[in-house]
Amino acid sequence: MFKTQFVEKAMRSLGKVVTWRILVTITNFIGGYISSGSWKVGLGVAGFALVVNSVLYFFHERAWNRLDWGKAIKETQPTE
Repeated sequence: MFKTQFVEKAMRSLGKVVTWRILVTITNFIGGYISSGSWKVGLGVAGFALVVNSVLYFFHERAWNRLDWGKAIKETQPTE
């Protein structure tokens, strides 16, 4: 029997960072704009959060990838 194990590669983590940050950056901009009334403040909030939180999220993802908790090894049948 063959066993396969899921391991997330760095590029997958990076892809998740990019798509998540697009969504969150938009909401950060909207929050900064609504709370201040200034689009410049909104851009400042969004820009700062984009850089800092992207780096933090990437390393958070990589740390979780090293843990086996919540991962399962599934047995698979060889295909011909």
